[in-house]
Amino acid sequence: MKELLKVLIVCDDVFFTDIICSIFKKINYEIDIVDNPKDAVERVEKNNYNVIVISSNKGSIVKSKLAEILYNKAKVKPAGILIFKEPGEIVHEDSYIISFLKPNFHTQIIKTLEKLGIQSQIKIKTDNFDAEKFVKAATFISNRIDSFFKHLKGNKKFILKANSNSLIGFTMGADLYILESTFKDPYSIFEHLNIEVAIEPLNISEFLELPIDGTTFKVNLRDFIIKAIEQINDKELLSKIVPSGNFTISIKAPKYIINQIDLIAKNIAIDDINSGKTIDELTDNKNDVNKLKAIACMYLLNMIDFEEIKKPQKYDVKIKKSFLRKIIDKIRGL
Repeated sequence: MKELLKVLIVCDDVFFTDIICSIFKKINYEIDIVDNPKDAVERVEKNNYNVIVISSNKGSIVKSKLAEILYNKAKVKPAGILIFKEPGEIVHEDSYIISFLKPNFHTQIIKTLEKLGIQSQIKIKTDNFDAEKFVKAATFISNRIDSFFKHLKGNKKFILKANSNSLIGFTMGADLYILESTFKDPYSIFEHLNIEVAIEPLNISEFLELPIDGTTFKVNLRDFIIKAIEQINDKELLSKIVPSGNFTISIKAPKYIINQIDLIAKNIAIDDINSGKTIDELTDNKNDVNKLKAIACMYLLNMIDFEEIKKPQKYDVKIKKSFLRKIIDKIRGL
């Protein structure tokens, strides 16, 4: 029996991945999918791929460099590596690299549906998952969505509720997994500032027993927060996420890490932050939505500190006249 041809797809755009998969399925390819460079390297070291496809992914390595790494690490050299580039993106081609302009019709369709107000909700439901037994001590407490994600650390499982919707998920290391959600999409939970939360630790044995597969919604926690903030266009909501008051901002994360996040790098000059400017000065009195997004993002990712500017206080000191005369007499006697 003839062995099937194999393709490895490195992409974190779910809709685009589905489009590419449908093409390769039609021409009888066996398909593997990863969303980050680390997993891609592990796959090429263990498997033989005839073709590798690289698109947007959860990595900071430029696509042509990632292609070079995968080609050199591959157990068997692929016949070609296809790179889908964004408008304006430069890809250095090689004998094994072929680049294409990434089509964006799927994002245009989604944005059009959003403008028309008729986009269907994207429901998440993991098979064979018993939500009722997930968080055993399901005691809900009131919290704010920004505070919850800002302080979410370690391996935790949780249920978040807002109005009649709920989101059930957990964190394991730097990753966020969502097992069930009735929100229009998982990121839209940030549209609800006030939430109800039930949370408890998640141990490794529980994690290994969960029904997780390739269809489970999984994302790097940092990337989830960035994308959630990117989708907020409500200036009032963003102003509530950013601390209120007359604050100056100081950076506590390395500049090169901050500059890796396009939402921040495109909207805020790091030197402006270190110059002692206030939030109002940096955001045009909180009227610049994109700058508000950048600061909210840095705040939730614990990249900055805030220091409130306190008004100078006047102190009235009362001195008895008799004591004041003694002081004056002393001075005169000098």
